[in-house]
Amino acid sequence: MDYPFATTEPMRCPAELVRRQDEEPVSRVHLATGEDAWLVTRYDDIRTLLTDPRFRVWLPGVPASDAGALLFTMNGPEHARLRRIAGKALTPRRVEFLRPRVEALAEDLVAKLIAQGPPAEILDGFAVPFALSVLNELLGVPPSARDDLRNWADGMLAVFTAPSYEEMTEAARKLGDYLAELVEAKRRAPGEDLLTGLLQARDDGDALKPDEVTQLAFAILLGGYVPPANALAQVVLRLAAEPELPRDPATMPALVEEFLRQDQGSAADQGRVAIEDADVGGVPIRAGEFVLAALRAGNHDPRRFPEPALTDSLRTQGHLTFGHGPHHCLGAALARLQLRTGVAALLAAAPGLRLAVPFEEIAWRRMFLTLQGPAAVPIDW
Repeated sequence: MDYPFATTEPMRCPAELVRRQDEEPVSRVHLATGEDAWLVTRYDDIRTLLTDPRFRVWLPGVPASDAGALLFTMNGPEHARLRRIAGKALTPRRVEFLRPRVEALAEDLVAKLIAQGPPAEILDGFAVPFALSVLNELLGVPPSARDDLRNWADGMLAVFTAPSYEEMTEAARKLGDYLAELVEAKRRAPGEDLLTGLLQARDDGDALKPDEVTQLAFAILLGGYVPPANALAQVVLRLAAEPELPRDPATMPALVEEFLRQDQGSAADQGRVAIEDADVGGVPIRAGEFVLAALRAGNHDPRRFPEPALTDSLRTQGHLTFGHGPHHCLGAALARLQLRTGVAALLAAAPGLRLAVPFEEIAWRRMFLTLQGPAAVPIDW
């Protein structure tokens, strides 16, 4: 069967995923990128797969020879070394250091949105510029380069909506060249940004080379742009479409975690390829075969999350939205800060926010494989 599965309810786990989870939790699918793969749908099986050294990272539709230079496609000791040193720079302390600036950015963008008067559009009017503004602050991008940076990032994202490997490669080249220049500028004139922190980070004397810092910056920019913007837009959509949900600032962090678990658009599937014969959930996997971990299915596994469709802010979490194992999202703490801060600023300014159109009129777009999101989120207040 072709994957991703069709659904008429974009904010609910597809019925076919639920069926497979119950009846054939590890099963074959044909991907839109042309490959055949095993699809893993149960929470425990996914966690096991993502920590199994018999599997290496694989990106559907991307030639293996072109994927190895990205942090989220690396494997083994080299990947572990980069993560370990990067972790010395992207610390909870640095995230906390950014908090006042992130809050100020959110409040400023919300004020501009509200000043335009209702209705307002959340995705392009708030979520996207907020994600980019936080990245600019994190990486220390000068104002003169920020428009170009967005153009190059958007050029790479064109591959998600109108697949063209050539377009993605050209945009990636320009983005990579600029980031290399920015890293060199930080080496010559250190600042308080993450790039400076990465250049200065040490692990028992081991340091990152400038090209490795550039590689990390590239991965951070890709991971910190679309997923947080998409997730923030969907959180606001949930709140606007379901006025019965609580909006108490004290409980909002827990509610945001529950939204992250239920989000059908931001938890991108994780691809792996077997490097030796193995098994997942009792199903034999031959060396060279592709496997896809459906994180959104794992997040809706009733064996781990009873009544998964129920929004329960008191639920014990452990969701898979940020991945699991060696490739757990390096920027998860920053993403959480963005989501909580963005939602808090918006609700403080527009506590009565609601959808400006019927929910049925919201258009959805598919990006990379299973990543999807609303094309626009118009709100009123």
